[in-house]
Amino acid sequence: MTANPKKPWLIDAASLCSEIDSALVAVNVESPADFMIRTDAEISEREKLSRDKNWSLIRALVENKNPLDVLTSTFGADVKRHAELLGIDRKVVYRLLYRYWSLGQVKNAFLWNTSKCGGRGKSKSRESGIVPGRKPKYLGVVTEDRAIMLDKVHVSRINLCYGRFVSRKCGTLNDCYLWMLNKFYCSVNSDGTKGDLVRGAHPNLDQFKYQGKKFYDDLYVLKGRRGNKNWNKDLRPLVGIASQGVTGPCHRYEIDSTVADVYLVHRINRNWLIGRPVVYVVVDNYSRMIVGLHVGLEGPSWNGARHALYNAYTPKVDFCARYGVTIESSEWPCFHLPVELTADRAELLSNAGETMSNTLGTILNIPPPYRPDWKAIVESRFRLLNNKVDIRFVPGGVDARRQERGDRDYQLDAILDLDEFTQMMISAVLHHNKHLRVPHILTKEMVREGIEPTPLNIWNWGMNHNMVHSKVVTPSELKIALLPSQECRITRAGIQFKGVIYTCELAERENWAARSHNFSTKYVRVWYDPNSIENCWIKVGAEFLSLTIVPYLSKKFAGYRLEEVVDFLSITGQQSPDSKHDELIDSVRLKGLHNEIIDGAKAKKKVAGSPTSKADHKSNKQQKRSTEVAVERNAETAELGRLHLVKSPSARSIESTNAVTEHLSTRSAAFLKLVVSESQEPNP
Repeated sequence: MTANPKKPWLIDAASLCSEIDSALVAVNVESPADFMIRTDAEISEREKLSRDKNWSLIRALVENKNPLDVLTSTFGADVKRHAELLGIDRKVVYRLLYRYWSLGQVKNAFLWNTSKCGGRGKSKSRESGIVPGRKPKYLGVVTEDRAIMLDKVHVSRINLCYGRFVSRKCGTLNDCYLWMLNKFYCSVNSDGTKGDLVRGAHPNLDQFKYQGKKFYDDLYVLKGRRGNKNWNKDLRPLVGIASQGVTGPCHRYEIDSTVADVYLVHRINRNWLIGRPVVYVVVDNYSRMIVGLHVGLEGPSWNGARHALYNAYTPKVDFCARYGVTIESSEWPCFHLPVELTADRAELLSNAGETMSNTLGTILNIPPPYRPDWKAIVESRFRLLNNKVDIRFVPGGVDARRQERGDRDYQLDAILDLDEFTQMMISAVLHHNKHLRVPHILTKEMVREGIEPTPLNIWNWGMNHNMVHSKVVTPSELKIALLPSQECRITRAGIQFKGVIYTCELAERENWAARSHNFSTKYVRVWYDPNSIENCWIKVGAEFLSLTIVPYLSKKFAGYRLEEVVDFLSITGQQSPDSKHDELIDSVRLKGLHNEIIDGAKAKKKVAGSPTSKADHKSNKQQKRSTEVAVERNAETAELGRLHLVKSPSARSIESTNAVTEHLSTRSAAFLKLVVSESQEPNP
């Protein structure tokens, strides 16, 4: 559209087609003008009135007519007669007709073309010196303190200082504004010191905000204020989905951990608080199936993640039975290795993680720090599991209420042990896999076959269609790649691991304990499963031999987890402060009694005098010993003879006995008292 449309001209259709075919003329398809493509709700009432008025001026000439019916040889006379009839200048009619024909012959051609108004990106001219904006008033009177006319110097200062707000060098816009005033708009005293703010010579806060927002883009400010980490994690636009590029089940697993919001107690003693457990979850990216679970007390680390991976790569029937949950293999059919594994740097960025990758052939994906959105599926599983278990409101839950002063500490309400909480998590995982609806990940083939959009159904469908070549390895490979191991000493009693003694058929057959005790000390590497103290193995060649707890310890520790046994041995091995104090008191008393006896013996020795010679002192030891034995024997015989005085448990017999014992030795008196007390007991 030209700025001033001119009168259209007529051309023969055949000539026009010929020119188009010969490429002398090109067809230019123009889109409607921007100001015309608007709904009535976007058009103001004044603009509608103007449109309708202009339309009424030419309506009688063009309505229900073809332009050729108007552009005749009498076109000028018709326009003149129509203008005289309306009482307007014929130039107005010409201008409206040309505008109508050039803009598509529609009524909206007479809307205001405001898209061409103003200069985009150009500052308004303030050469008149008139300060824009409403004059400020105070108590109804116009004040002199108002906005100033901004020049390039003021704008550059505002942009410079606004950048401090963008880069988080200032906390708020007001702080940044005050910094600008102190920096650029304070007077300078004659001695060079900074004076007070010059009144009426500085921009106001509204000007500062307006100019700063004009110079800095809103998204640039948001990214600068929140930082790149928060921008990438929470604020950036999403350009894809988490399962993009995944072709089927077992293509990519995601693993992550969280500290559960509940306090647990020890199974051996319910009064022992063991804190909050660490929950590890392994999720299949394609089907949203939770393929692995581990609840323990260690993590986040490789030691915690390896147990969840071991659980993900092994069948689940025995695992669930360990915690009292009976399932069929079809309810949790996950025991395959993934092609890729995504995890945090804390878990897999280590030599152990590299060993696992080399042993099992799994590709490791380590996302950058502070980017949980790279494994968003497993991150969202914790929220879903929390909703299923409703952890906040179980006894010992952390977020059951907002704790205030005087409220009961929720740690004191803890009643669940590690096995009971694991049982709750297993039931929540089974419910998640069976009933979570994820219709947004269904493919056309799944919809065609009527697949119910749950993780379990999608997993089974993908496995039946062999979308990914899943891999299953031997238990020995899994133990080498995932289970922790430790060098253990072979003692006289057996293989000592974590304070528990183990043995096996090979060790008994080859007398490992005797050889290690009598010759050089032997060591053996033990692989173990923290979920049970009974699951320990040693590697002999390419095979793993199972270890068993020795019989006298089996009843004591069978059925417990490794953490529970370690805690039990640690806690029971500690001595309470009261017991330590009592022991110290008794030790002091014992030492004092011994010193008194020694001092008494020294006094008696001093009274007896010194021997004539050393030889005389050591001579006739056997004869002196025999004499002492005879004296001791006669004294004991006399004491036994006096036992006949006790004939019944009467007070008189007891008194006579007490009288006799006054002449006896202390040891004899104690012995006699014991016999008397036994004689007083009724005969059966």
